[in-house]
Amino acid sequence: MIIQKALSLGITQLKDLDIPNPQLDAKILLKFLLGYTSEVFELKRNEEISDNYIKNYLKLIKRRSNREPIAHIVEKKSFWKNDFKVSKATLIPRPETELIIENVLKYFPNKSSNLNIIDLGTGTGCIIISLMQEYVNATGIGIDISQSAIDIANINKQILRNPEKLDFFKADFKDYDLDKFDIIVTNPPYVSHEDKEKNLQHDILHYEPHIALFADNNGLNCYEKIFNNITLCKKNNCYMFIEVGIGQSQEVSNLLKYNEFNIVSIENDLANIPRCIVAKK
Repeated sequence: MIIQKALSLGITQLKDLDIPNPQLDAKILLKFLLGYTSEVFELKRNEEISDNYIKNYLKLIKRRSNREPIAHIVEKKSFWKNDFKVSKATLIPRPETELIIENVLKYFPNKSSNLNIIDLGTGTGCIIISLMQEYVNATGIGIDISQSAIDIANINKQILRNPEKLDFFKADFKDYDLDKFDIIVTNPPYVSHEDKEKNLQHDILHYEPHIALFADNNGLNCYEKIFNNITLCKKNNCYMFIEVGIGQSQEVSNLLKYNEFNIVSIENDLANIPRCIVAKK
């Protein structure tokens, strides 16, 4: 069978099961299996592939048909300027989270600054690793309560030119010492348990780690822990860049004000949803 026919077969199977973006998903999976770049794939569309490749391709299509995320199947996801390794122990990086990177760059335009940055609930490490690439003189720490996530983050940090300047630790952000940091970034769990069944897509609910998704108190519990901890810091002039869920910007802003933080700005994502709060201690 030629590559183009195999691709058409994959598209048809995904389309028949109402998988979103069947053309894109089928192509990503076939390129992944063959180890081809987009350019090579286009050049070889009319070349034949073996029955064994077809068999393995249809296995990948079956996994996607069961709503397993593409990122888990190919074990990577693009974020900012790099591909990051992902696993079932980590939240898959989202495009809207890049808003954190954009706003750190906006408020700290000097990329030569000797910044000390911490990422609370680091997951794949995509946020802090991306920031460390932008700020070449920075030092960083990422913490996560999941050792499996820390293991993935340590693999991902090898894309840095100076990976020794970034450390990952298994720790809880409710009591980690935050005194020495200039910038705190966080994309904590913020989905309420009440939203488990009614609002989450199947592939998120059934394949991504619940420890990285859900929080008590209507999704606000992790914010409360983080802000309570930061109030204990002796350091002033610390900036926070905080991702929030849909409809949470006002409640999280109120929590920040209650803990005597100044709201610098609330930034919208590309869908015009308030997604990133910039605050200062």
